This record gives sequence, C-alpha cells and structure tokens, in this order.
Amino acid sequence: MRRRVTLATVLVGGLAVPAAAPAAVTVSFWHMDETSGSTMVDSVNGANGRLRNVGIGGAAHYGRGYRFNGSSSVVTVPHTRAHNVPSRTTFTVDALVRFPDPPRTVGDFDLVRKGLSGTQGGHWKMEIFGNGKGYCRFRGSSGTVTVNAGPRLDDDHWHRISCVKRTASVTLVVDGRSYTRRKRVGAIRNHASLAVGAKASGGDWYRGLMDEVSIKLG
Repeated sequence: MRRRVTLATVLVGGLAVPAAAPAAVTVSFWHMDETSGSTMVDSVNGANGRLRNVGIGGAAHYGRGYRFNGSSSVVTVPHTRAHNVPSRTTFTVDALVRFPDPPRTVGDFDLVRKGLSGTQGGHWKMEIFGNGKGYCRFRGSSGTVTVNAGPRLDDDHWHRISCVKRTASVTLVVDGRSYTRRKRVGAIRNHASLAVGAKASGGDWYRGLMDEVSIKLG
C-alpha cells in the first residue's frame, strides 16, 4: 500500500515525519545604522520612521545604533496593516537594548508599541517594566496577555528581547531564554502609529541604546 505524502508529512527512510515549518517572514527591519537625517529606514518594506531627538550614528551591537535620552526621544512609524497582529499567525517583535538604570522617573520604558490601552482594535507593546525586566503585552479580540519575567537588564550590557504571540500563548524571550503564558489573544487590528522609545504622543520615555528592531510573521 502506498503512503500518501501531504504538506504535513514527508517520507524519510520509509517513515512519515512532520514537514519543516515554514520560515518566518520579516515584515519590517530597522537596522538603525543611519548617521544623518531624520528617517529610520525599514530595509524590508519601506515602513520608515520619523526621528525626534534621537541620537544616531553611535556604537551599537551591530554597526551603528540609536541613543534615547529618556525625556523627548521617540521614533514614529505611520500605521500599516503589516504591523497588526493576526489571530492565528505567529507575530514576533525583536530588539537589542542596552541601558544602565531601570525606569525611575517614568513607570516603564517603552521599546516598541502600536496603540495604547484604550485604542480601538487592541494594542501591543514590548517594554522594560519598573523592575528592570522585560515585559510583553498584547490586548486583542480574545483577551489580554502580559508576561513580565527573566533577569534584570539594567546592567549596561546588550540584551536581545523578543515578544512572541502565537495562537494560544505569549512568550517573552530574553537572551535566548523563554517565559511563556498560555492564553489566547486573538487579532489586534488598530490604526495607530508604531512608536519606538516612547508612546507616539510622548511618555514612558526610554533611556538607553537600541539596535536592530524587527517584526516577523510566521
């Protein structure tokens, strides 16, 4: 009897094994390598951002990076549907950060966010919480999920932080270690600008360095 090979299985040595999952697709990638001007360039899909009071051209983990002053630095990227969160597709936002102190004059450091707590259609954000640890928050059509875990990061060393929303869970990844909460978020579809380093309207100002911000689907 011949075994049917589907998209879900392949034959290896006569045995059916799961096929490899499709690779994630990068939706936006901001390398933050600019040394002049007021534009944060998206090297993938042209979702460029507007810099305001951000130090550029400084040393970074890779190439060059940005310095946020903790009081007025922010980058805003006009709304695009590509930065909204699908219900059943994995959504990942990722950044490299380096900062010497935890939030003191503000409640938290916003790293990357799209929308606010009351934004119609939901919102998502990745930030440094008041305890100096990474924080993910997704508020969607099926509920709100937050994860605040891992080590303190206010040691003036580079750290990679990711927030990963899957169909039924949210995972905070800090330097390769994962912290997961299992709950459905659903879809997040808003028309807000994406903001880096603060709220788009100001507040929760990040003080530190940032490099290599990206968003991926799948």
